[in-house]
Amino acid sequence: MDSPLLTQHAEKMALVERAAGRPVDTFVPSPRGLGYRARIDLSVGPTGRLGYNRPRSHDHNAIDACAIARPEVNEALARLNVAIPDARGLDRLELRSNGVDVVLHARLADRGVRPDAARALLQAAPMPVALNGKNLKGDAKLRLTVAGVEHQLSPETFYQVNLEVNEALVDALRALILPLKPAGVLDLYGGAGNLSMPIAAAGVPVTLIEREGAAIRDAQATVKRLGLPLKAVSGDAGRFKAGDQFFEVAVIDPPRAGAPGLMDQLIVTRPKAIAVVSCNPSALGRDVGPALKAGYVVDRLIAFD
Repeated sequence: MDSPLLTQHAEKMALVERAAGRPVDTFVPSPRGLGYRARIDLSVGPTGRLGYNRPRSHDHNAIDACAIARPEVNEALARLNVAIPDARGLDRLELRSNGVDVVLHARLADRGVRPDAARALLQAAPMPVALNGKNLKGDAKLRLTVAGVEHQLSPETFYQVNLEVNEALVDALRALILPLKPAGVLDLYGGAGNLSMPIAAAGVPVTLIEREGAAIRDAQATVKRLGLPLKAVSGDAGRFKAGDQFFEVAVIDPPRAGAPGLMDQLIVTRPKAIAVVSCNPSALGRDVGPALKAGYVVDRLIAFD
């Protein structure tokens, strides 16, 4: 009998294959079935304990450890529970790991608690702390190295929760794009440069577009620090129009809702290839549809757990 996990994988693979109109070439499993999450987002319960709310509910479960969190995250959670046994006055606390070091990003609750009281409470935390996106104690930027590129991520910058699978994704994308020898790569919804910085580090000019916020500022700081041939532009990637930027290969990594209408603009100039990273098979099928109708084919389909 198949395990529930294997059945779930098979169902998701079938969705991906239907969306792309062809079989998956490669399935990349997670090296960790449990203990893989590098970020956990905790809420504060009525007694001040940290934990999770039940799905679609305000019922709160206090926790001492999380089965899907990385070991260093659980160790940090245990120390945090001892240092701050009552976190009332705070709203949410995110523990963020790079695989070794853990930092804390806390958000103030909108319950009349004075910011100075929250800051005093967080001074007891046994790790670097940011409050509402701003550094409070120590250096709360997370130094995360992916494919040889060191990112220094601000407390509000998104990064993938499964570090090993993300590394595999970035390596696979780089291996597909570099042999095409593009004169320019366009990275839409590029975030802090997770996908395209290693391509730029190989000497390929990249234009990255991401909306205004912590991620694009982090990308610009990384480019300046490392001297990469990458231009990080603040803007709405979903509104990209043909001719806005030169490119021969495009990479798009849209949010779960996908990027409706974007493919129509990308194929106008007939790029060599378009790499689509998607976490939603339904949106994937819709987004690649215009390219398939225009004569492109899905050359490689890789599923990452």
